Amino acid sequence: MRRKIAVVALAAASLALSLLAGGPAAPAQAADKPLIGLTFDDGPSPERTAFVLDVLKEKGVKATFFLQGSHAQQYPDLVRRIKAEGHVIGNHSWDHANFPDLTQAGQKQEIDATNTAIGAITGTAPTLVRFPFGNSTPYALNYLRSIGMSGGIQWHWEVGEPGDFECPGAAGVQKYVLDEAAPGAIILLHDGNDVLACPATQWTYLAKTIDALRAMGYDFGVVAPSTTASALNEGSYGVVVAP
Repeated sequence: MRRKIAVVALAAASLALSLLAGGPAAPAQAADKPLIGLTFDDGPSPERTAFVLDVLKEKGVKATFFLQGSHAQQYPDLVRRIKAEGHVIGNHSWDHANFPDLTQAGQKQEIDATNTAIGAITGTAPTLVRFPFGNSTPYALNYLRSIGMSGGIQWHWEVGEPGDFECPGAAGVQKYVLDEAAPGAIILLHDGNDVLACPATQWTYLAKTIDALRAMGYDFGVVAPSTTASALNEGSYGVVVAP
């Protein structure tokens, strides 16, 4: 996977969010602990999603999974498990296409087919969208507004160290996450596609990183829509909230 680059025209998305709950979500704070949001893209995959869910369950952590529609359709039991265990499910397109390369009809199809597949499996269509590579288009954002969805959920990538999909090893992934940690930060991780080619030993990062973040004073939240753009998370109209 190419390093994800946020090329997002998010101004139009603020109108979309006003169609949702009617106001900003709660701040990234649970009791006296700041929240951080772990997000997993490109799944579900039989190679890694069950492992991620096992670790999250063991550690008592809720996360946000941005699912690829074609994978959701192929592995419905994993999708059902993600929902049953209390995680948030978002739309990550049908087949990880780069939206600026698609026709308007193609962009609409990527969104609609994924919503249909996830809705058929879980009974609920997603309200959040994360564009592949972080690349939206004005058309796609306007379309999301028209159907009451929020798009352009980005992430915190200030330090810019290699992400998990670049196979830096367990210590490298942990360092990336801890260096990007901040109250309200949305952290980009993966459980499908390119990350599957990384050595299996890399996956030991997850439990250790959760423990390290807790030692730093963080608790864990999920992503919810917001009417306010997040400067921390590259202009995302999303916020980390308590599960």
